[in-house]
Amino acid sequence: MHVVEIWIEAFAAITALLLIRRIALGRHLPLPPLRLPLVALLTWAVMQSLPLPPLAASYRLWYSISDDLLLTYAAIRLLIWALLELPGGLRWWSQPPALLIQLLTLGSWSLATVMMVRQSTHFDLVGLVTTSAVLTAVIGLAAQEPLKDLFSGLELQLDDDFVIGDWLEVPGGLRGLVTSITWRDTTLRTMDGYLLVVPNSKITAEIHTNRSRYGFSGDRFTIGLDYDFPPARALALLDQVVRQHPKVLADPPPRVRIKAFDESAITYELQAWQREPGDQAMVDLRSDLLEQIWYALKREGQTIPYPVRELARRRSAVPADLAQPPDPEACCHALAGHGVFAELDDAQIQQLVAGSQLLAYGPGEAVVVEGSEGESLYHLLRGRVEVIKQVADGRTISVRELQPGDVFGEMTLFLDAPRSATVRTLQECLLLRVGRPIVRELLQANPALLERLAGLVGARQAELESLGKEQIEAQSNVLIETMKTLFLAVRGG
Repeated sequence: MHVVEIWIEAFAAITALLLIRRIALGRHLPLPPLRLPLVALLTWAVMQSLPLPPLAASYRLWYSISDDLLLTYAAIRLLIWALLELPGGLRWWSQPPALLIQLLTLGSWSLATVMMVRQSTHFDLVGLVTTSAVLTAVIGLAAQEPLKDLFSGLELQLDDDFVIGDWLEVPGGLRGLVTSITWRDTTLRTMDGYLLVVPNSKITAEIHTNRSRYGFSGDRFTIGLDYDFPPARALALLDQVVRQHPKVLADPPPRVRIKAFDESAITYELQAWQREPGDQAMVDLRSDLLEQIWYALKREGQTIPYPVRELARRRSAVPADLAQPPDPEACCHALAGHGVFAELDDAQIQQLVAGSQLLAYGPGEAVVVEGSEGESLYHLLRGRVEVIKQVADGRTISVRELQPGDVFGEMTLFLDAPRSATVRTLQECLLLRVGRPIVRELLQANPALLERLAGLVGARQAELESLGKEQIEAQSNVLIETMKTLFLAVRGG
């Protein structure tokens, strides 16, 4: 065969292989093997192009066999890819385990080697091994444990009890994220970042736990609350804190139960599920929930009791920035600066602040939830919060970030409308909550304020919705009637 023709055929085969690989990559299919076929084709082209070196007849034979074996190995590997891996990628059947592919490849190569050597040289490799009793015994004893691990690894991959990425627990305190499964062992990455190598035979011989088999993992922990805190209210508070965390799944739903009446506290058990597997993710979520529970308890005037018997009521040790809220005069100044309350005089502002509540929130807590009912607005005195909206496809997007001095929730306060967005804290925050009762009291004492407040609220809403002049006037009348119903109905009755 002419040298040019040889290289044209080699490059044509390489080009076809690269094209197939590119198509598989574009369609997210298993990629065909590349290195072995490239080496086999280039070796074949070089050996066919160059004249044979001056070797003895016996060496010349092995020189020729090596070329044929390399091409045969490449063909076998491509055939296994086409018959097993590619149909698995096309979802004709489940993707075969990597260990099974390796065993089939190794077995096929061994069989091809024996057959080609026997045909070309009439030399029986299998007979040489089987007729030597000593060699057979040595091989059998040396391969006993490796074969045990090999079959265990094959069993693990074929049974699909766990896959790479699952969180696995094995008796003896062995636990971690599965990073690889080989013919001999399974490697786990622990919470501390260590690599843990477990023989496959140990996993198949003992009971193991797959904590992420169904796509989520759960965690359970307890907390003790004061006996003075009614259990019904405590359960509702804990359930609200757990459900509002973005990492806690709604399905399966979190659970809060009373576990025991202990010596100094009522012990509650909390159970929540999350997508991310592993001890690190569970510890992080538990830390977030415990932190937010502390702030929620603080807002309710409750504390976590010490596990001791007390002869006198303990004074709560609260951080100075929460124990000493901002000066009322500072709150009045901050509230007066907002457009909705710009029409109020100093006495009215002071009355409004005196009837409002100062609330502390921890990082990541939801102050209000989109779609929920409410009757108050919030003035941000300290910290930062994020406004989050839910879009049509169920995703949530961040709309804006509010800074100290900003107000949110005024439409719910004045119009009795559902919350239009979720507001979640980005850090520890202090907020002034202005409720409808104190606003009603203020307007009933000063009915003339209602129309001015309605005008300011209408302007605020028009600014948000970009309404025209006629629409603003029509909406203003609707606002006045709505606010009269909300705030002056008691007096009118």
